[in-house]
Amino acid sequence: MDDLPLGNLMRAVVGFEQSRTPADVARVAEALRDWLSPEDSSLGGAFVAWMRQMVARRPGQAGPALGVTLEEATMTLVERMAQWPEQWRREGVAEGRREGVAEGRREGVTQHRTLLRRFAAGRFGEAVGERVEALLGDTEDWDRLSATAELIATAESEGELIDGVSTVVRQGG
Repeated sequence: MDDLPLGNLMRAVVGFEQSRTPADVARVAEALRDWLSPEDSSLGGAFVAWMRQMVARRPGQAGPALGVTLEEATMTLVERMAQWPEQWRREGVAEGRREGVAEGRREGVTQHRTLLRRFAAGRFGEAVGERVEALLGDTEDWDRLSATAELIATAESEGELIDGVSTVVRQGG
């Protein structure tokens, strides 16, 4: 951008696009206001419209409330930009929590399936435990896993257990 001459409107466009901080936006907008004469109000309006689009590209941001004049739009944009890092932090924390809950659930389900295999092996032998584990596969449905636990506790024979788990997995309950 520094190789563009001062007073060049393309310099302002590039300056806005490359702005990373509220101070950067304020500096570019101040320079633009200095370049534009009062007769250039329609050009200033075009920059305001473009700034609205710039804000609207940010997730969770609304574009239309930036103000009418270039000065109003700049002040509002600077204020909003100052809030973006905190918003990004909150969104990142929320996303991390969602991912943590999902990961914890997957680990819990895996441990539950392993426990079911061990219980089945304890009641009917290792081969039956392995067969139950194979039938469950990557089942993550807690209702199916609970039904399998109930079958392990109540089945009177290996065959009854294997048939019951096969039915539970196939029919979903």
